[in-house]
Amino acid sequence: MRHVQNVVRLHLNKPEVTFLVPLFILFLVLVISAIISLTLQRVGLDPSNPDFAEGARMNGGATWSLPGFLVYLGVQAVATTFPFALALGSTRRAYVAGTAVANVILAAYVAVVMMILLAIELATGHWFANIYVLDTFSLGSGNFLQLGLTAFLGTFTALSVGGLFGAIWVRFGARGPVVLGIALGLVLALILFLTAPSLATLIPQITGSMVALTVAVLALAAIVATWACMRRTAVR
Repeated sequence: MRHVQNVVRLHLNKPEVTFLVPLFILFLVLVISAIISLTLQRVGLDPSNPDFAEGARMNGGATWSLPGFLVYLGVQAVATTFPFALALGSTRRAYVAGTAVANVILAAYVAVVMMILLAIELATGHWFANIYVLDTFSLGSGNFLQLGLTAFLGTFTALSVGGLFGAIWVRFGARGPVVLGIALGLVLALILFLTAPSLATLIPQITGSMVALTVAVLALAAIVATWACMRRTAVR
């Protein structure tokens, strides 16, 4: 347990990166969304029109702005700290477990921050100017539970997948992530090809619970694969 705690502290030893960068990204999304929304209102769109809210809730900025940084954070969390952690006495199992715990902490943090921002957004009538940032379709249209679950699972999965790519890089070198990326792309393309004839009937049947379960399984699979790589990785 002590080794796991040490690995968690190692991952969280730069709070300005781990905790402040997601805040900055969300703030940037808010500023850009405000500029776009106010510009649309200035050119004649009426915010009191129900169609305005319908269109504004399609804003996916808060949904798609964080994954890139989170995947990068997951990559460097494994690629740069694994040898250092082992040099400090951590076991490989404790390292993978500690990394997973650190990912859970950051995922919970992002979820709580986004829920607080949603509460502010709703309480201020969408930032006093009909600016929709978190009250969007992709985040549950103002549903706190759905937003929190989406943010938590999305963050945890992005970090875990990034960690897997970092582990592949440490284990197999620079070509490892390239091969993994190509393999995943081919698998997704094959799945899309096989399901294309029935997508019109399959998509309406997909529920939020099914998506959440799929994402959770993907994150756990990434953690298991990371452990499999770490078991045989030479420390350089």
